Amino acid sequence: MFKKLTALFFILPFSFSVFGQDNLSPKQLLTEMLAAQNKLNYEISYVQIAGAEIDTYRYRHVYNEGKSYAQLATLEGGKQEIIQRDNLISYFHSNYNPFSIRGSQIIDNLPNIVNADFSRIEKHYDFINMGRNRIADRLVQTVRILPKDNFRYQYVVFIEEKTHLLLGSDMLDQDGNLLERFRVVNFYIDDQMTQPLTDALSKLPTPPVLDKATPPKNKLSWQAGWLPQGFAVLNNYLTKTDEDTIESRLYSDGLFSFTIYVSNNILPENQENVWKQGSFTIYSESTKDKEVTIIGQIPLTTAKRIVQEIKSN
Repeated sequence: MFKKLTALFFILPFSFSVFGQDNLSPKQLLTEMLAAQNKLNYEISYVQIAGAEIDTYRYRHVYNEGKSYAQLATLEGGKQEIIQRDNLISYFHSNYNPFSIRGSQIIDNLPNIVNADFSRIEKHYDFINMGRNRIADRLVQTVRILPKDNFRYQYVVFIEEKTHLLLGSDMLDQDGNLLERFRVVNFYIDDQMTQPLTDALSKLPTPPVLDKATPPKNKLSWQAGWLPQGFAVLNNYLTKTDEDTIESRLYSDGLFSFTIYVSNNILPENQENVWKQGSFTIYSESTKDKEVTIIGQIPLTTAKRIVQEIKSN
């Protein structure tokens, strides 16, 4: 079945017209998409393709009395489930004990475009209307999110014309090669699902809540000498083990993110390690006393430059 689905997803886009019935600008379409994702009551089944990995999921979402409730579940293999009850996200997996964290949205196994800050990223990306297409037998508006530099990836998103729900997205590298694909294959909107789903999720037991890591009291021993424009620090962390102290910073430009880790070097000097999986890059480089590793959704050339320009405080 997946071979048939994959072949279907790679059909060239249709070109019906430039704008839909409401003639919204690309940014307005993206803003309406976020509102639809967060405020409508709906269920979608979708396929996510990243490299050689193909996974299928079902996502249910309801918005009731100012609170969001959601359920994300795998449809194949071992059962995995993520539950949102307002600002509490709970994880259930057969390979580890269930746990909960504080958060406003489920971000796992969904395209990061659904959590983007479009007012922030428009300084560094162009929003381009690419015309109409068809996803899950529905007409969609196609919007390309194109970076203004060559240091990050791009997106193509498919927004349903009537509901403005996201029905598909492609993350592409600088040369237009596919890194990650999201495709809805079935969806429906039903306000009658609100109370049953809210009641069902509210009755589930709440796993222990993990405390957030405490930011270090003192400044970290390093700083980034160069970053692509728009990337800013979200969090600083200091993790101590029996043998080492690992300092890390999380950066984001409002769409993509990466984390830099700095620890004592245990590898030969000037050694490099590179690993790529879909949109994720892992790159590490060692000096005589430090090992610097970067993990995130950025091109390898960008990751290398960031690591090589790390400076000690």
